[in-house]
Amino acid sequence: MSIAVIRPVKREDFDQILTLAKQSGGGMTNLPPDPTALKPRIEFAADSFTSNPTAPNGEVYMMVLEKDGAVIGTSAVFSAVGLDYGFVNYRINKTVHASKQLRKRIERRLLVPTHDFTGCAEVGSLFLSPDARGGGYGKFLGKARYLFIAQHRELVADPVCAELRGWRGPNGEQPFWDALGKPFFDMEFEAADVANSAMGNQFIADLMPRHPIYAALLPKAARDILGRPHDSAAPAFNMLLKEGFAYRGYIDVFDGGPLVDAKIDDIKTIKDSKTYRIGNVSDVGEAPLMLMSAGRLTTYRATRASARVTDGAIEIGEDAAAALGVQKGDTLRAVEW
Repeated sequence: MSIAVIRPVKREDFDQILTLAKQSGGGMTNLPPDPTALKPRIEFAADSFTSNPTAPNGEVYMMVLEKDGAVIGTSAVFSAVGLDYGFVNYRINKTVHASKQLRKRIERRLLVPTHDFTGCAEVGSLFLSPDARGGGYGKFLGKARYLFIAQHRELVADPVCAELRGWRGPNGEQPFWDALGKPFFDMEFEAADVANSAMGNQFIADLMPRHPIYAALLPKAARDILGRPHDSAAPAFNMLLKEGFAYRGYIDVFDGGPLVDAKIDDIKTIKDSKTYRIGNVSDVGEAPLMLMSAGRLTTYRATRASARVTDGAIEIGEDAAAALGVQKGDTLRAVEW
């Protein structure tokens, strides 16, 4: 049994990623289950690693989790979002109405269209095969993105945001979309999501409401889920909060899911990670478990294995060295698991 490794996506991964996308249940814009929408995304991501970038210009650094030759998960770092058409969200503002005559003071939520995160980086596309859950692989996928950012600081914009899938009912109900999206886009959620994946988000700016909207005018079912993540996205949401991301009242325009953000220097995994020279490659026995990464762009690799740090050098096992493509004397980045 080989050690699990995270590596850059390749075109040859398409069929396996399509299978994962179909298992996601929909709603992940960057992992659409439609092959015609997914294929150009995989190709663009593969090209991003080989395009010799020197600055964040919209590249998508999609990575896959591979174990025993099978792709069992995905995650991605988007170097800068919305550069072509803008990156649109709603910001939930508070507004106050007061009447001295009636002795009433009423607070209301106001959904304000905003481009506040245009040009920022984004982490997303995190999905793990249901068959692989329970082994810490979701955490592995999430944290490996931050080590990638730490090793490619000049290629990733700051701050970093993350959008979570919004809540939907057990029978696929989309209360936020039905209340606010569908009347303006005149299409079902799935059709709009596929269009967003296949054609980009210009049509969002073209068709979405251009003025602030009082949340009180929405049905209660829609009001109640503003900023609430999909049940399956709740663990990812909690992981982001533990990493130092914060929810500041921004939501997705399609499903009302929460958007969180953090400055790169405030992300816990990045703050806690260090670079080490590999002092030895040998059996490390009962050493602590660590998340480790090495390489740059096409050679980037991350794995989770036992390692021992002594006098500023790190000792790793042969399986970890093979997974990372390193040897004694090379350097790697590591953080305690």
